[in-house]
Amino acid sequence: MKKILLFVLPAMMLSSCCTLFTPSKQAITFNGENGIKIYDDGVKIAEIKDNNTTSVRIKKELSSKYLIAKKEGYRPTPLKLDTKFDAVGVLNIFFFPVGFVVDAATGQMCKWDTTYIDIEMEK
Repeated sequence: MKKILLFVLPAMMLSSCCTLFTPSKQAITFNGENGIKIYDDGVKIAEIKDNNTTSVRIKKELSSKYLIAKKEGYRPTPLKLDTKFDAVGVLNIFFFPVGFVVDAATGQMCKWDTTYIDIEMEK
């Protein structure tokens, strides 16, 4: 009995619904002119090519996130990713309070509200 508790108890304490059932990254699609580069904290994460769209998987977070779109000859354009509560997080009621704590700490409790962004840049 002690051996079973030794394995089951830690597994229950470290599990949460969003962490188990949803991926940690979410795909965001950007639409704009060819050559636009998208940066996250100064690191290039994507570039729009010939088909005028690109998709990138971005790690979920609890708060909103700002990305920057840049293209030579244009002003840098800020892009805001807003978050919303992921409904799967409601299942954490069965693992209260540990499930909520784990999902909040990993950012899995939220998902990106917008998954498609049109980029219009100013010269």
